[in-house]
Amino acid sequence: MNTHRVLSITLVWLACCSCTTAPRGPVTDPSRVVLPYEWVGNIDKGGFNEPSGILFDPGRGTLFVVGDEGQICEITTEGEMLRNATLIEGADFEGLARAPETGTLYVAVEGEEAILEVDPETFALLRRFDLPREAGGVELFRPGGNGIEAICFVPDARHPEGGTFFVANQSFSLEPDEELSVIVEVELPLREAGQTAPVRLLRWFEPGVIDISALHHDAETGHILAASDAANCLLELTIDGRCLQVLALTGDNQEGMTLDAEGFMYIAQDSGGVIKIRPLWPFPRR
Repeated sequence: MNTHRVLSITLVWLACCSCTTAPRGPVTDPSRVVLPYEWVGNIDKGGFNEPSGILFDPGRGTLFVVGDEGQICEITTEGEMLRNATLIEGADFEGLARAPETGTLYVAVEGEEAILEVDPETFALLRRFDLPREAGGVELFRPGGNGIEAICFVPDARHPEGGTFFVANQSFSLEPDEELSVIVEVELPLREAGQTAPVRLLRWFEPGVIDISALHHDAETGHILAASDAANCLLELTIDGRCLQVLALTGDNQEGMTLDAEGFMYIAQDSGGVIKIRPLWPFPRR
């Protein structure tokens, strides 16, 4: 057994010791810390290069995937390639989100700390939003740092833009003087055509785990699922950042994650491949 991986999982569990559904005493049942699942397999039939973000589109019933070299593609849930294009040559795409009202795609660009608005029909670039690096006197995205690694959209009918985005800044340290491992809520002017500003950083929280590499908003629970590549784990978080559970996650170099309408999970691996599994959640979904 890989002792580094065991240590990583243990540290993640301790970091989230406030989890409300976590066992209070010693863990004697391994199923309490491992996400059980039914294995389907690596479905990537097109050999997409370095998949780093993935999104299920319920309107189309397909998956969108982005990669580290500025590529975007659409595939079926069985992995058949439908379309493949280079949006921006060499750009480091690291995550995908979707606005349910319009179906428009939003791509997180690492290093530049930007979010691109993309037409799902044509892959045309519609708008670019540059994120502020600081808010409230706190540096959330360090220049020359690891940058944005994940993004998801959380719908909210009460919000003037129909909801907000959550993005993760990648960091490999929890030391106070190092780059923050943080999840930030971002507001974009979605309903104002042509507007690229203002972009507002509303609030942020530190999940207590390094290398948050994927985010997914679970419509069934209203919670955010966050994956850590370095720790090979999955966190379930409330919108206000409360950790509910931490589970060991299958896969390698997990840099994208999404759930489809039938409950299947798709994991984009930066080292290659898209894994498809059916999670067997150890706790009730609520």
